[in-house]
Amino acid sequence: MRTPTRSIVRVASGILALLLLASPAGASPGPPVERRTLANGARLLVSEQHALPMVVVQIMIDAGARWDPPGKEGLAGLTADLLTEGTKTRSASQISEAADFIGAALDTNADTDFAAASITLLSKDLDTGLGLLADVLLHPAFPEAEVTRRREAALASMKAEEDEPGHVAQRAFLRALFPGEPYGHPTIGTPDAVRKLTRAELLGFYTQHYHPERAIITVVGDVTAADIEARLQAALKDWAPASVPPFEYPAVSAPHPETRLINKPITQANIILGQRGVARDNPDYYTLTVMNFILGGGGFTSRLLDNIRTKAGLAYSVASMFSVNKSPGSFQVVMQTKNQSAVDAIQRTCAELDRVRREPVGDDELEGAKLYLTGSFPLRFDTDAKIAGFLAQVEFYNLGADYPDTYAQRINAVTKDDILRVAQQYLHPEQMELVVVADTEQAKVSPGAPCAPPAAQ
Repeated sequence: MRTPTRSIVRVASGILALLLLASPAGASPGPPVERRTLANGARLLVSEQHALPMVVVQIMIDAGARWDPPGKEGLAGLTADLLTEGTKTRSASQISEAADFIGAALDTNADTDFAAASITLLSKDLDTGLGLLADVLLHPAFPEAEVTRRREAALASMKAEEDEPGHVAQRAFLRALFPGEPYGHPTIGTPDAVRKLTRAELLGFYTQHYHPERAIITVVGDVTAADIEARLQAALKDWAPASVPPFEYPAVSAPHPETRLINKPITQANIILGQRGVARDNPDYYTLTVMNFILGGGGFTSRLLDNIRTKAGLAYSVASMFSVNKSPGSFQVVMQTKNQSAVDAIQRTCAELDRVRREPVGDDELEGAKLYLTGSFPLRFDTDAKIAGFLAQVEFYNLGADYPDTYAQRINAVTKDDILRVAQQYLHPEQMELVVVADTEQAKVSPGAPCAPPAAQ
């Protein structure tokens, strides 16, 4: 029998799908895009959007935290942060004033797989903005005083995160799942490593990784492809290519599932249960997306929330997710519950993981997941900034030029047998790591493999 909550959400998902399919975005889900290559080897993606006199320019570079050398975790993130803190001709304040003068939003940052520099501005100020963006990207000075300031800011942020149980749990989970590996630390790095980073190391990382043939330039807004190509050729004419070996993820060790308990005087246990996941270009990604929506990614319609919150009243929220990267990332179930109910919540999670591997999902579950996933897909294109980010990631992860136009077809092609197959192939409860940040005396979580059969515990 369908629960009232699930029925309401399913109907809402259907309405959302119908409304979006009736709109121009729904009829043609993929934004228009033209692909070109600059003389220096940078790939250029242009999506003309002339509704507003605005332009978004994003330059994504293969220079993310996965390139951090061992012992220098945080190097990629700090390098990206420092790009806007001074160039050979501008100070940090002059860069900020130049952006403010034309009402532009200038930003640089790093993620796990890539770094990015972007600017959003009025189309009439495009040449000025491109000059500013090119300056911070091509001529960073890494002033010693700014290096010290940004390094101290990163350390202060990590110190503050020690008081946030969710961050503590996430850091411990990454270390446990990816021991000594590129994905085993957050982009901001670790305190011991960041404290020792020097200006010379930042400059060395920049010199090694920031090259045009490693870049994807995405321009969305009130431009034409031919015009923006000419402007970028001029603005980036001094950006010279260089040969850099491709990234190779190191060999991974066999899983050794165990429970890691971190004692803190808190009333809510913060729990992460998970294992290694898949890479973004895995052909089973679409089926895994549907499966995960049913398991724990679908909010009030998900099995985990229904079991742990609705039926048992143990947690306000619980969710599962695949963190997909260039190389296989993680699968996680994340939740908070009272210390005293931590064991019950974990056992219920293990039971749902087992059930999705043993039994076909229901027709209503499958239909509701497809309706929501396909109906909400066009919302990824409702701003120029979202379009720019989306197109860049499609290119970076080699998803294919037809990805936006075939997404709905691939989601709708998923069957119950497909879901059962991927659940059995990619979910391994007996191999999962468990991190619990809690008052451990009250939580009473046992060590060992969290989802191991009773006889094996």
